[in-house]
Amino acid sequence: MKKMIIALLVVCLLIGGVIGFLSYRGQRPGVIGDADGPTEILVTDHQTSQAETAQAESAPEAAEAAESESYTLRVPDYAAMYALHEPEEIVATVDGQDVTWGEYFYLFFSQAKQIENHFGMMANYYGAAPDWTDQVEEDSSDTFADLPAQGVESTLRQIRSIESMSEKAGVELTDEQLAAIREQEEQDILGAVGEGKTAEDFNAYIETIYLPRALYDRMNRVNFLYRQGFVQAYGENGELVEDGTALQYLADNEYMAATHILLMTIDPSNFEALDEEAAAAKKAQADEIAAELQAIEDDAERLRRFAELKEEFCEDTGKAVYPDGYVFLPGTMVAEFENTVLSLDEFQVSDPVQSDYGWHVIMRLPLDPDGVIEYSNDGVALTARSKAANEAYGKALQDYFDSLKVEYAEGFEAPKLADYLQ
Repeated sequence: MKKMIIALLVVCLLIGGVIGFLSYRGQRPGVIGDADGPTEILVTDHQTSQAETAQAESAPEAAEAAESESYTLRVPDYAAMYALHEPEEIVATVDGQDVTWGEYFYLFFSQAKQIENHFGMMANYYGAAPDWTDQVEEDSSDTFADLPAQGVESTLRQIRSIESMSEKAGVELTDEQLAAIREQEEQDILGAVGEGKTAEDFNAYIETIYLPRALYDRMNRVNFLYRQGFVQAYGENGELVEDGTALQYLADNEYMAATHILLMTIDPSNFEALDEEAAAAKKAQADEIAAELQAIEDDAERLRRFAELKEEFCEDTGKAVYPDGYVFLPGTMVAEFENTVLSLDEFQVSDPVQSDYGWHVIMRLPLDPDGVIEYSNDGVALTARSKAANEAYGKALQDYFDSLKVEYAEGFEAPKLADYLQ
């Protein structure tokens, strides 16, 4: 269990490239709501998140068991670490840009607090007793106490990557985005210090979590630069990506496209098989549909008629969401469906093919740059254009990230968290 838990944390905190301290909120740059990309740098403190609180409340048995174990986490003396340097002291540079101790320490503190929350969750839900001196992985010399400093480096490089890439591309925030930044500040003030409070109250609060106001403003701006850089290069959802680029993305990833008419031989309410007579009737109907479609010589007419018959007879529950068929990767559909698609030419219709669900009449379709591959968490259609755009944007940002190095001031050393455990 411990190795699995540790590996999960490493993925959350230190997965390479453009992640660092950017928090996933189910969004990507070009498609709001998708789970593949970061869009917002969160201002975090030591309080347990709402999601974690809800999860704890949903697992009373685990929480009760954890309480009986009397697990106590050793907490670092953050104040003593913060006192090592003056807040405005320059401790590092990234891409020629100075990093103050105040900026560095907030990122360090935030990383450490995320690990503390993780430790608490592991104790509550799994009865584990993690400690800062535990190895991150069984074959690694790194301990959890080493992770915050490593995370700071990644975050500094990441933030500067977005800024540098935006500067070179001439990215400018719109009036709407500037207004959204102000709205975000208002929401943060409300969430952190309550209704009726002022920016001064908020500034006083963030001082208690070591967050310089300038860094707070900078992170908010970086979030919108990240988004606007994508929009400027590729459009809101990748619509500026050329057909050839989108089709190449599909080909490189071995996508296939097909539509089908499914006549189910199981009861969808309980997944029990239909009786022999009902199943035979479904097979006969599938034979009739396939024969009619195969007799049509013109591709366009065959596609038109297929759509009519699909609307009338198809019992696939996914028909409402994917009315034009599926664009899919190898291994993601039932084997009988995928193997049949691979055997067909474009617009060719198969004989009825049986799977555990019933009888399928399948037509292979040409790959389409605007064909819907999947939907984001908030229902935005993801096409080859949006997928290709996100891949290209991520690679460009990764290249910037890889080119940057954190250079420390002479004599500066990252705090050794393990020396400050209380």
